[in-house]
Amino acid sequence: MVTLSFIDKSNPKIAKALRTASIQEEPEIFINKNIKNALILSIIITILATIVVIEGDLRRDWSPVAYVAIPIVLISFFLIFVKVFMNAPNLIIKKRKRELESDLLYSARFLLLKMESGSPILNALIDVSNLHTKSSKYFKDIVADIYLGTPLEEAIDWSKKYSPSKSFAKVLEEIRNSLKTGSDIERSLKSTLDEMTKDHVIAIKEYGKKLSPVSMFYMIIGTILPSLGSAMIVVGLGFVNLNITFTVFLFFLFILAVVQIFFIMFFKALKPAVMN
Repeated sequence: MVTLSFIDKSNPKIAKALRTASIQEEPEIFINKNIKNALILSIIITILATIVVIEGDLRRDWSPVAYVAIPIVLISFFLIFVKVFMNAPNLIIKKRKRELESDLLYSARFLLLKMESGSPILNALIDVSNLHTKSSKYFKDIVADIYLGTPLEEAIDWSKKYSPSKSFAKVLEEIRNSLKTGSDIERSLKSTLDEMTKDHVIAIKEYGKKLSPVSMFYMIIGTILPSLGSAMIVVGLGFVNLNITFTVFLFFLFILAVVQIFFIMFFKALKPAVMN
C-alpha cells in the first residue's frame, strides 16, 4: 500500500517503539490495523454527528450534510489515528517505564549482592528474575532469551536497546562493559547504583516541593470553593426568587466530579516512579 510505505518513511522509529512497548506486531500490520479501526470509528462518529445536525429528521435534504460530514470524517480520522492509535505505544512505554523504575534499585542491589557473594552473573540474573518485584520480569526476559540459545552479551544488548527506562539501560550497560572488557563489575555497578540512589532522593525532594503548592490549590479549588460557592449560589438564588432545578444540580455535580478527577490524575502524574 502506498499509504503504508509513506507512513513507514515518516515514522522511522515505529518499529523500535513497538518492540519497546512489547507489542508483537510488524509495523505494517500495526499501521494497517489502526487505519481500519480509525476509519470505522470516524465513520461512526460522523454518522452520530450527522444525526445531531439534522435533528433526527431523516426527511430533510441530505445534500448540505455532505459538506459537514466530509470534514468530520477527515478530522476525526486524523485525531483518532495519530493521537490515539499511533500514540498507544508511547503510552505503553511510559507505563512500563514507571513499572520498571518503581523498584529497579532494589532488584539491582540484589543483583550486586549476589555477585559480591561470588555468584556468576548468569546465576545472579536468574536469582533476580525470581524476585517478587515489578522489575524482576524484565530480568526474566533476559534469562528467557539466554535459555532459548541467545548469548549472554547479545541478550543484554537486546534488552538494553529496547529498554523503556534509561536507568535500567544504564545498569545493563555496566554489566555489558564489564563482560566485554573484563573490568570489575561490582565496583562499576555499585557506582551506578549510588548515582541512581542520589537521583531518587533528588526526585523525592522535588516532589515534596511541588506537593505543597498543588495541595494548597486543591484545598481552595477542590474543597473550599465548591462548598462555599454552592452555599453562596443557593443564598443568592433565594434572594432573586429562583429555584434550582435538578438539571442545574446535576451540572454542578458534574463540574465538581471533573475537578476532583483532574486533581487525582494530576497528583498521580506528579508522583515520581520511585514512589509507586
